[in-house]
Amino acid sequence: MMVRFSLGIFSLAVALLWAPAMPVKSAQIAIIIDDVGNNRLRDAAAFALPKNVAVSILPHKSMSQKYAVLAQEQQREFLLHMPMESMAGIKQEPNVLLASMNDKTIVQTLNAAFASVPNALGMNNHMGSRLTQLEHPMRTTMNYLYKHGLVFIDSRTTVLTQAETIAKQRHVPTMRRHVFLDNDLAVEKIDRQFNLLLRKARKYGRSLAIGHPHRQTIAYLQQRLPKLADDNVQLISLSAMLLLQGDNAQKSVITE
Repeated sequence: MMVRFSLGIFSLAVALLWAPAMPVKSAQIAIIIDDVGNNRLRDAAAFALPKNVAVSILPHKSMSQKYAVLAQEQQREFLLHMPMESMAGIKQEPNVLLASMNDKTIVQTLNAAFASVPNALGMNNHMGSRLTQLEHPMRTTMNYLYKHGLVFIDSRTTVLTQAETIAKQRHVPTMRRHVFLDNDLAVEKIDRQFNLLLRKARKYGRSLAIGHPHRQTIAYLQQRLPKLADDNVQLISLSAMLLLQGDNAQKSVITE
């Protein structure tokens, strides 16, 4: 029996159509905070950010289900932060998707991961610089997401990733990360990356950033996000940005 872990594509579209209208700004940004679920004290700060900031929750952690419930209570969108094999093969989470897995094992691993982060909108990759380059495991993964009405965000941990391309081929609502906010935790470096996010949004209309629940990142966003209106930039939800990805993304969301 097929189990749907999220609202599903059609339900997502309907929910957005009935959402209160937002004033249109010249540029929109969306933000995902990754790696949530490991550290109760550190990660909790991410849930104090505006609710349009999505979180991505690692599976099988002590706080995975609790944070999924908290996100739902806040009406905050959240993803499964799915561990995938890296090129280095080090510092990988347990229950990681590996290139050596057959289709059945990939599906079993995904089932268990989504069960530990119930009602996730979809997933993005944690690490995955090896796996996201490989067509077969990515096709199996995207077939799974399509079947269950889930979305995929490509974290782009390698420029050789095929994940977003294969997601589009399988009609999975998808987009890529454009900016990492906090590879360097110096405040001036986070500020530089955030300004890069704004420049990309102004140039292309919208842009997606990924950050992490570091103290420096959360403090910067708490201070900076309330000032977006002065920049004529709008923070929107992840699902809203997926719907704005153009005709192909809209057809995937609305008609499938």
